[in-house]
Amino acid sequence: MRAENQLPKNIRQIGGPVGTTKVYIEDFVVTFLKALTTDKNTFVRGAILFGEKKSIDNETVIFIRGAVEGQNIELDLDETVFDDKVWREIYQKKERFFPDLDVIGWALSRMGFSVRLNDKIKKTHFENFPGDGKVLYMTDHLEGEDAFYVYRGQDLVRQSGYYIYYEKNPMMQEYLIERNQKLKEVVSYENMLEAKRDEKIVRQFRTIVQEKQKSSKTKDRMKRFSSSAAMLLVLILAGGMFYYSRLDNGSSFGDAIHGAVETMGRGVKDNVSMDEENKGSGTTTKQLPADTQEAGGSETGTTTEQNKKTSASTRTAASATTAASATTATQKSTQTVSRSQTYVVKKGDSLVSISRKMYGTRKYMYKILDANRIGPKENIYPGQKLIIPSITK
Repeated sequence: MRAENQLPKNIRQIGGPVGTTKVYIEDFVVTFLKALTTDKNTFVRGAILFGEKKSIDNETVIFIRGAVEGQNIELDLDETVFDDKVWREIYQKKERFFPDLDVIGWALSRMGFSVRLNDKIKKTHFENFPGDGKVLYMTDHLEGEDAFYVYRGQDLVRQSGYYIYYEKNPMMQEYLIERNQKLKEVVSYENMLEAKRDEKIVRQFRTIVQEKQKSSKTKDRMKRFSSSAAMLLVLILAGGMFYYSRLDNGSSFGDAIHGAVETMGRGVKDNVSMDEENKGSGTTTKQLPADTQEAGGSETGTTTEQNKKTSASTRTAASATTAASATTATQKSTQTVSRSQTYVVKKGDSLVSISRKMYGTRKYMYKILDANRIGPKENIYPGQKLIIPSITK
């Protein structure tokens, strides 16, 4: 500790210190306070000052030898409080780093607000730093101003100047070393948190990208599936239409053939019925030439009589079902033509119908062709006389 009557030798004067009260602030403390006002992006910063008050040569000399950051003095002075918890922390730091010093005042930095006092600042000082000799050091880093206020006579009085002195200050150095280490740790911790945050953001971004890629692939697969399904459906519909078209065409073709067969059958049946009716009424006999009638004799009459009976049976059967006609044809197939006859072709006749009329079956049509020397491709015509050869069964 310094002697009562000894002042620092290595000093630098700021302003024009006059009067009976002088302020000396150690260079390490000044450096710390300047750094405190610029190391964070805030408008209000504060610190608690530690030192001692002495009387030298009838002057009051205030020595400021240490300072700690006042974390409760940040952002806005209106939010600054000095409750029991805050004071407990302040005194814990004092006992650790500055055990031989007293709380001598406080420092306040307000960027852009100059170094003038206001009622809030005075009220804060009077309530928390009462007593003569307690100081307030104000700075405005933005304006480059600073000023010391000392409590005298129930008010804060601005000093016209102060002194910066230089000496070894192990207490302040120890505090600064630990604080810087904590700042580094804080910076490292903040960097770690930032890195983790960035890593988390990267992971989230990658997850989002992967999900989008999966979603895009799923959409592509769904599109391909939908396209394939649509193509398959088109093919099925086209195939079904083609298939049913073929079925419809086939049915129409079959129906046409079936209708043609039925029409031909009805024509043949009608021709047989007409011939038999004519025979029953004697028309056939009249239309036959005289030589045919004479050649026929009693056999012709017998045949005519049988044809009448057969014609009656055929008409009865034809009026019922087609099966009766088949039965009549079977009955006629038992007939026997023992002598050759002459047949005059009528409209609608064919060799098949004539064979059925004369023999009761179609299988002798070639006999008629051979007997009349008619080629298979030659046509017969109404009024044409045909020889009906005799067949023994």
